[in-house]
Amino acid sequence: MSETADLFRAGLERFGDGDLDGYLELLSDEVEVEFPFAPPGRPERLCGRENLRRYLEPVLARVAYDSITSLVVYETDVAGTIVAEMSASLRLLESDRTYSRRYVAVVRAADGRVVSYREYWNPLALSDRAGAAEAS
Repeated sequence: MSETADLFRAGLERFGDGDLDGYLELLSDEVEVEFPFAPPGRPERLCGRENLRRYLEPVLARVAYDSITSLVVYETDVAGTIVAEMSASLRLLESDRTYSRRYVAVVRAADGRVVSYREYWNPLALSDRAGAAEAS
């Protein structure tokens, strides 16, 4: 596995454990994070580790990641870049509702840190099960 794949897997483990600080340590200070299919009212792009922290803190206060399954990591011919597919089982803490969501991520790393993360998922998968208030 490449360094990028190792960083990605370590990030999944830390994020899934709710270790936001540990997850963020794997990212460059100027990391670019994109959510091209973000629902209305949610950011499509975040720049910088601290902006990502501010975005993720309330998410992790509402959602627990119970498991990540079906993980497949594809090495690409672009240096430092991988594409990953996975499913995540999530639990909304307030209601204890659970659901599964599939993701595709394009991850780029340089100098031992993730510098770019682009995540593709269907925002309707959560809103169909959770209701509008919980989906945001």
